[in-house]
Amino acid sequence: MDPSDTLVTRPLIPIQASSIHPIDLILPPLLIGLSLMIFDIQSKKLTRKASSNSHLFINQTLHARFLPSSSAHQFKYSLIQFGLDLDHLESAQLDIPHLFRFAKPANSPPLATRLRQFFDLSNWLKCIQIFSISPSSYFKNTNQTHSIKQSLFNQLEATFGIDDPHEKIGKVYLLSMPTYLGFTSINPLSIYFCYQKPTDPSDPIHPPLKYVVLDVQNTFSERHSYLLQVGINELPNTQSGFQHEWIIPRAFHVSPFNDRSGSYKISLSDPFSNAKPDVQSDISLKFKIIFLTESGEKKFFATLNGTGKPLTTSNLIRIWSRYPIVLFLTSLRILYESFKLHMGKPRLDVYPRPEPVFDQEHAFKGPNPIQQGGHIGATGWQEPDWCSRWAQQIVVDYLTRRREDQPVGSHPCPKNSPDTELTSLGSFVNLADEKVPASEEEEGEQQPSGRSERPSIVTVILQPADQTQATIEIAPSPDNEGSESGMVHETLTIQYGSAGFFTDLLVFPTPSIAQLVGDETEAAWKVSSMALFDRVFENSFVRQYQPLGSGPSPPPVRLSKTRAFVAGLINGLRRFYFRWLLSFITPEDRNLAQIRRRSSWFPPPNFVAIDGPFECDSSPIDRPGLLADLSLALRILILLINTISAELFSFFLFSHLFRFRFVDSKQPWLRLKRAIFRANRIPFNVPDLDRRIGSLRHPS
Repeated sequence: MDPSDTLVTRPLIPIQASSIHPIDLILPPLLIGLSLMIFDIQSKKLTRKASSNSHLFINQTLHARFLPSSSAHQFKYSLIQFGLDLDHLESAQLDIPHLFRFAKPANSPPLATRLRQFFDLSNWLKCIQIFSISPSSYFKNTNQTHSIKQSLFNQLEATFGIDDPHEKIGKVYLLSMPTYLGFTSINPLSIYFCYQKPTDPSDPIHPPLKYVVLDVQNTFSERHSYLLQVGINELPNTQSGFQHEWIIPRAFHVSPFNDRSGSYKISLSDPFSNAKPDVQSDISLKFKIIFLTESGEKKFFATLNGTGKPLTTSNLIRIWSRYPIVLFLTSLRILYESFKLHMGKPRLDVYPRPEPVFDQEHAFKGPNPIQQGGHIGATGWQEPDWCSRWAQQIVVDYLTRRREDQPVGSHPCPKNSPDTELTSLGSFVNLADEKVPASEEEEGEQQPSGRSERPSIVTVILQPADQTQATIEIAPSPDNEGSESGMVHETLTIQYGSAGFFTDLLVFPTPSIAQLVGDETEAAWKVSSMALFDRVFENSFVRQYQPLGSGPSPPPVRLSKTRAFVAGLINGLRRFYFRWLLSFITPEDRNLAQIRRRSSWFPPPNFVAIDGPFECDSSPIDRPGLLADLSLALRILILLINTISAELFSFFLFSHLFRFRFVDSKQPWLRLKRAIFRANRIPFNVPDLDRRIGSLRHPS
């Protein structure tokens, strides 16, 4: 018998397959990965200079409200903040593997490299980062720089007019909350301490504080900066325990329970006033902000105090182990305290979000003006959503077709007298059959006109307040411009705070009505010339801009059944939306003397009949889609469905489901009512309490 036939093999460790659990397969790789991470962490030690100029803070913040007195409220909590020398941060001197790093965006490698990295275990381990700081979470600018310090310098130069900040400022110390496990929470306040650039870098004395920049962020991801200059506009007598103190006017919407009036009293101390350069030691943070009403009453205050430990591996691990979830709680705390202020005993009503101010004239218009002297502009704006981007493409396409299809240079400038040569398609009111008496025409001709009767060429500039968005310029083609060299050159500039400007042009029956609401009333955008705006947006396709006596206008174009059906849906949606906005005008409003004697909600030429249901024709912006490109009309239809349904859903959510209470007259769905009251010079004010202290307690 062959011995191999009777050979029996047994495993060295007798383990049955049924006894193997998933943990036996998962745990070994995890332990190996953890060992590699610990090895990486131990292999990196920060230099004494780097760790002594950057710190870890466990700060205590206290918030207390005093006005209205019946809504007094206070709370406090702890939060983790990092104090970082930006030069050390951005040069990767503070990077600790898997614990903290400066998350500078990297260029995308080729596909083959990405695939190779995907199957490399070490790359997966590098992705594990507990804390990080990313430039995208701070200032935004057109230079697309990945340096927070350079972005700060750009803001100081462009926004605050400080020339050559890199020649005046050396060290910049940023106090902010980091990104935690890939989650970036709201950063209500980031403080930049800017120190004077030393003439001798080897000087053992810490350079003096020169500027302080307070970068405020609200829950809408908008940012606004306040500049404090040491020795300039400081209060002569500071509070005990503080070295510097300023009073600055407010200009930014932060809390939904306050308007934008009043001022801030800022008290702070230089955290490095007692520190020795390059010596590892604790530093102290002392910061206080008092919210003052227009009359100077103390309405609210917040403090931020703490001790900063040098940024070392051991201190970082210690803070992480003691406060593992603190950085997840900031947004939740804001929502919780807001709920208590609104639904609880304080019973404060809500101010809806206003657009950040972008123009000095518009800063004091709209339902929520800023404090006199407040700084114009913002350092961070809301990103446009897909709906706003679609609307922008549609409007730009409309203006581009206008430039290509209609030779702008051949149009004479319109008179200031009302133009009645409107066709039914594209006009808000059909004036085709109306005749102007000859006497009125003669009077209109005799009146002095601010506009030239010479033909003109119009350039349209769409200028966003957000500097990271491109300015769009739509000018006549070079051929037309060259052939019409003897004509007057005119420019229509439209400034807007957000891309909602483009949506306004599409959801309202005509661009002129949108201008009355968005520009004149809400101050969300600004038109440089109403005459040019009317000429470009409303009269472009419906008025042929032919010289008087040059011949009849082309007859209306008959639409196919499909295009007529789409046009009917678009008009029906606008009609429904406009009627819904008009439904908030009460019978008491209709009986007001200023309205009772009128037949239109708006003065001429925007006739909107008070009696009878509202009707509208196609907007001029619809015409390219209805005549040439059906897909464009379908995009307008989808955009209207989304925008109108979102506003209706918000109304149901806030008014009926959650029963949120807005400050009377400030509700977003009352913007048409505000425009009508403004056009008829009817006061649409809020109670005296609101104007006095900038907050309103519900009486119930």
